[in-house]
Amino acid sequence: MIVAIHQPQYLPWLPYCDKADQCDVFVYLDNVQFQKNGVQNRNQILTAQGPRWLTVPVRASLDWTIRETPIADRQWPRKHIKTIEQEYRRAPFAAEFDAALRGLLEQEWPSLADLNIAVSEWIFERLGLRCRRVRASELSLAGAKEDLVIAICQAVGATEYLSGTGAKSYQTPENFAAHGLTLRYQNYRNQPYPQCSTAAEFTPDLSALDLLLNVGPQSREYMLAGRLAAADPA
Repeated sequence: MIVAIHQPQYLPWLPYCDKADQCDVFVYLDNVQFQKNGVQNRNQILTAQGPRWLTVPVRASLDWTIRETPIADRQWPRKHIKTIEQEYRRAPFAAEFDAALRGLLEQEWPSLADLNIAVSEWIFERLGLRCRRVRASELSLAGAKEDLVIAICQAVGATEYLSGTGAKSYQTPENFAAHGLTLRYQNYRNQPYPQCSTAAEFTPDLSALDLLLNVGPQSREYMLAGRLAAADPA
């Protein structure tokens, strides 16, 4: 059983979605500290001026986890919706930005994690993801970094852990093996797809929403095109 674990992202990008698609169980790591200036409360879309961050304002504290981090005000949904509608009005599948997603953005959420997970679920559904999703906070486990990852893997019955390459600095393959887990690293490279942009070159590293609004039913095909074979620890 393949398991992947990741902090909830706002309007997640394609590598995040691909990682979830490759596993049997995807765990939203909502019980770790909020990371400032990361992609937990922001992501990029493509505008006429180039990539632009859409940021959800939050009241962050070193003492709060992502699921405890509150959203700071109620003005941001209107701004995000207006920006998306304006910048993608000529996208072939602009209608994919539907009432359901608008409703999710406009809803009052108890925390950033709740918003992110709801939006991720909307995107996952449209990309055809079928893995089981679990919140780490529901597992009631202790630990940090590698110890927490291994504990989560054991709790959900994993035999293989699909990790992001950013975790290599603190992971020990031998430790995973000692707990009966095979460690693999995701290998993903964004592949060009048609974009409603005047730019001469393809713009990568955007929210998966950009893909959905530009290619619609072919979105899953383009997502899979960027997937390379998972790598063993070097």
